[in-house]
Amino acid sequence: MKALLNDRASQLARLTMMIKIGLETAEAAIPGINGQLAELAELGVTNFQIEGPAVYCRPAGPSSDFDDSVVVYQAVIIQPGGIGSVLWDAADYDEHIAPPQGDPVDLSSRFISYAKCPPIVRSLLVNSTGKLLDGLLKDVRPLS
Repeated sequence: MKALLNDRASQLARLTMMIKIGLETAEAAIPGINGQLAELAELGVTNFQIEGPAVYCRPAGPSSDFDDSVVVYQAVIIQPGGIGSVLWDAADYDEHIAPPQGDPVDLSSRFISYAKCPPIVRSLLVNSTGKLLDGLLKDVRPLS
């Protein structure tokens, strides 16, 4: 029993360290990127939404013992708004990503700005930022 408890404590310590490192990295990079995205929005680069992967899910209530529903945070860029997440009920998210996909869904009502995301979500957004920016740059390109 003691070995199991030590193993769990070690796992929690690794998870905590991973989240702290991810959050430090995100805090160093994403606010600056969001500032640049805000400048693009001021110049007219608006009405875009670039979807990334789901980055975090958890029980909707305080514990899965009390409620079996789950919420999902998906990485996105929404212009204007910048990098942040979209909050889904797991069933709605599964329906959203399942083929065949119909008309695009306006995600702005579900959008949570980076600054308002829970720290764990902010720390996990950093892994999706490059892909999100690549998607935006693919869709927004000057013709000259």
